[in-house]
Amino acid sequence: MDAADNAVLGEVSAFIAERLGLDFPKERWPDLARKLQTAARELGFEHVEGYAKWLASREASSSDIQRLAGYLTIGETYFFRDIASFELLERVLLPALIEKRATTDRRLRLWSAGCCTGEEAYSLAISCARSLPDIDTWKISILGSDVNAKFLAKAEKASYSQWSFRSSPGWLKEGYFSSLPGSRFVVDPAVRKLVHFEYLNLAEDIYPSLHNGSNAMDVIFCRNVLMYFGLEQRKRVVAALHDCLLDEGCLIVNPAEATANLFPMFAMENIEGVILFRKSPKVSRAEIPSEPPPPSPSIDAPGPGSAQPSAIPPDRAPIARAKIVPATIGGARPPAQKPDARAPLSLDTARALADQGRLEEALELCLGVIAADPTNQEAHFLHAAIASELSLLGDAIEALRKVLYLDQDFILAHHALGGLYKRLGRHNESKRHFRTAFELLSLRNRDEILPGSEGMSCGRLLESIGGPGGRS
Repeated sequence: MDAADNAVLGEVSAFIAERLGLDFPKERWPDLARKLQTAARELGFEHVEGYAKWLASREASSSDIQRLAGYLTIGETYFFRDIASFELLERVLLPALIEKRATTDRRLRLWSAGCCTGEEAYSLAISCARSLPDIDTWKISILGSDVNAKFLAKAEKASYSQWSFRSSPGWLKEGYFSSLPGSRFVVDPAVRKLVHFEYLNLAEDIYPSLHNGSNAMDVIFCRNVLMYFGLEQRKRVVAALHDCLLDEGCLIVNPAEATANLFPMFAMENIEGVILFRKSPKVSRAEIPSEPPPPSPSIDAPGPGSAQPSAIPPDRAPIARAKIVPATIGGARPPAQKPDARAPLSLDTARALADQGRLEEALELCLGVIAADPTNQEAHFLHAAIASELSLLGDAIEALRKVLYLDQDFILAHHALGGLYKRLGRHNESKRHFRTAFELLSLRNRDEILPGSEGMSCGRLLESIGGPGGRS
């Protein structure tokens, strides 16, 4: 490319850094040009220059950005890649967590950030299954996230070729997979139900968040991801991942990415030759009050919608069958009371409690606000998010229905219901709600921030949906 074309590559690389967080400095422009050449050819552009100029002009839609990510990111992974990290997980980290939680909430949360086609996320789930003979009595949540929607579609199918098992332990296929025609292997349902996948852009999205299920994590694997970011982007991502962890939670990265200056808020440990970064309570965010003040029904409050609601993670698996029956669901509604003037503050506290994994406390506080003001759609929406985290999917669906009764065009409620029904196998209902969300979003400006979304734009939610009927 000539100087003029190099100028376009400079604009495109800046655009990619802004939208995807991927770093293509000038010395990598030849590599970028090759990737753009492939994308241009397959997307119908006659010349790579035309495709590059089109991208740089900011005319690309959300789906175009998803496709671009597919050409720029590498899908090179396999089960139990870097076996030493998984041996550490099974021999040290999980036993310590299991001993600590066995007499409390029996809950474990792990995240494969940059999960590619899902092998790492399923490997985490298999490690949990190997460590917990009574796993059915635990609430296990494994999040797999990636910026490449094509990778996530493959991950959700959970079907793999022999190539995904290279260098994997010999017991793996026999113990946790079933054979399919064409020399393919599918993850067993008992493991598959532990994992949910999210389209999550580490460069743009907000986390921790109830919306994408990235809150209150015990262990985060973020390997071979940071190397693609520029220095400032790496610092922002690491700081956000720190906030996603519970105190004493662990972040595991590629050894080549483990430069100490990126992790000043962590305590670095070398255990059995594996470097991990542990969140120290000394540098955690401000402690949440252990006993938040209950809502008072005696003070008048502003109307519904006066504070930002949280969002619900769209694909939560029904792991446990705990029973919590809110008074307003399946029973008599409590007597009408005056709204609570402190409701927004109380909901902020409930959201913060949920982010720290204190879900029962968060639920109690949220239900108190609902009892004081049954028309508070923000409270119902947060109730849905917390109920989903507790695997009370029936309660979550009922809460979302109440939100839509109050506002039938509440986009995030339709999006959340689409995800919940998808997990329950009710595909027609799932597609109906995803379609409604897609249509409502299509009427808005891509850059408009959705109320209650923790800063998510309309275009970003369109990326998450992937199409009128949701991501297939």
